[in-house]
Amino acid sequence: MAVLPLDDSRDLPDFQALVVFDMKGYSKVPSHQMPAMRDALDNMLATAFAESGLGYEWEQRPYWSDTGDGCILALPVRRMWRLVDPLPEVLDGVLARYDRERFAATPGIRVRMSVHVGPLPDSYRGDPINDACRLIDSDAARDAVDRARELGSYVALVISDAVFQAVVRAQRTTRLADHDFLPTQAQVGNKYSEAAWVHVPRRSPAALGAPAHASATGAEAEHRPGAPEPSAKPAAAPRNAINSVTNFFDSPQGDLSFQQDFRGTGQ
Repeated sequence: MAVLPLDDSRDLPDFQALVVFDMKGYSKVPSHQMPAMRDALDNMLATAFAESGLGYEWEQRPYWSDTGDGCILALPVRRMWRLVDPLPEVLDGVLARYDRERFAATPGIRVRMSVHVGPLPDSYRGDPINDACRLIDSDAARDAVDRARELGSYVALVISDAVFQAVVRAQRTTRLADHDFLPTQAQVGNKYSEAAWVHVPRRSPAALGAPAHASATGAEAEHRPGAPEPSAKPAAAPRNAINSVTNFFDSPQGDLSFQQDFRGTGQ
């Protein structure tokens, strides 16, 4: 009779879809307005998740962490495509309605969001959650939300290359395609630098300008006829890693978990 081997800390845990939200400029809002502003964000996220077909995931999320000016969530990896499309567009519309209806003295809300994927144990600790938080704290994400504000949009999305390959390049999205994303290099000082992709709802990559810290080398990004031409395509993630994500993406997963010390800066 075969005996199950003992668990080893090097065994790969289940892949988990990670999404992080952060409000731009939250730390500059007067303290007495922060609670209402945060409540407004949570209410709008609940609405956007529901309208994006993720209402159950919002209510029954296996992990949720309050970062002060935003939050971190883990979802089943098989539902990750909805975090890329349609959630950003839906959230942008919800935020636009809020902006039209708010009182003049009430602060407006614009949001950075990042989506990443990776293997995490039940302790919710590991590099994937760290990297999801670094993505949203990167120059690429901050530049994108600044540009989104200038263009009249309310959401700036940055996704890791692993998510781009498993969702966008694999054509799991319903409306967005390769040419809707700007290739860039997500950097946080000298601590983090990874290939990433940026999207601002209702805006083309050409409208966002040059990629932040764009790679100077690499083949041209694929694009459809008539689509804006990205300036450069970042180096792809290792093929074995992409295949692992893509293959895992198609199989149902159980509850996912992670924990991280990230606390948003509100910048």
